[in-house]
Amino acid sequence: MKLRKIMAGIVATSVAGTMAVAASAQYDAFIMYASGSWYPSTMDASGHSEDAASGTVTEWTAGTAEVTKDGTYTVSVSGIKASAVDEETGEEIMAPTPGEGAAVFNVDIPDLSTALGIGANCEGYDATMTAAQKMEFAKSKGINVTDVKITQVTDGETTEVAVDSSKIFFGDIEGNGKFRIELYNQFGETKNDAPLNVADIYFNESLNVTFTISGIDAITGGNIKPADTTAPADTTAPADTTAPTTGDSTKPNTNTGVEGVAAVAGVALLAAGAVVVAKKRK
Repeated sequence: MKLRKIMAGIVATSVAGTMAVAASAQYDAFIMYASGSWYPSTMDASGHSEDAASGTVTEWTAGTAEVTKDGTYTVSVSGIKASAVDEETGEEIMAPTPGEGAAVFNVDIPDLSTALGIGANCEGYDATMTAAQKMEFAKSKGINVTDVKITQVTDGETTEVAVDSSKIFFGDIEGNGKFRIELYNQFGETKNDAPLNVADIYFNESLNVTFTISGIDAITGGNIKPADTTAPADTTAPADTTAPTTGDSTKPNTNTGVEGVAAVAGVALLAAGAVVVAKKRK
């Protein structure tokens, strides 16, 4: 079967259309990947993107991990398919698409830098800092990333991609509250001294990253989740039985005794008098 991609390739100028897709769940780590030619690109955890310029559709499975405590986590991207045309039948299909090389290869964790107090709008953070300085800022708060391992699966065979952990950057690299582990980014500081050889990347089944993160528990006390704001089942407010005060029209008159009736009658008489005065002034 001969296949023809619906477009020749995705260029960097069209990436903006694929990046602005559904955001990942809070604290769910995922792989942000674009091949060396930007085709395919899986820039979030949604599992679906459509290139605005060409209409090319890409689908994938994002293996995510909720990062809320110290520990070792594995994330992955697998089953990448892209829209193509069968040149023999002319039928448009979703064809398996391998990943080769890398223009972007990161692990992103939404909101984690903000939650840990190491991101934008946190005291001591400066958006003008370099990636290395932002990582040192994260380390100064006790956060560390170690034991990074990259594996890939091609035709059922698993191989390891060598990575130099000393050259990886992590922290709020982009100043948006996300926690990023930057493995390679052609627009970032890892381009000049890469932690890995992007030519070693080739997979047609899955790309996987395992990492260990520490320091979260010391900062959060083991409870990073937002407080539960779910309302109780019975939210009916009790009746307000406070007696009304002069000039307060928001409280009901709950006095059913004689004094209450007299007060109401007095108000009615005053109102009637006001009407009479108004008529006389006409």
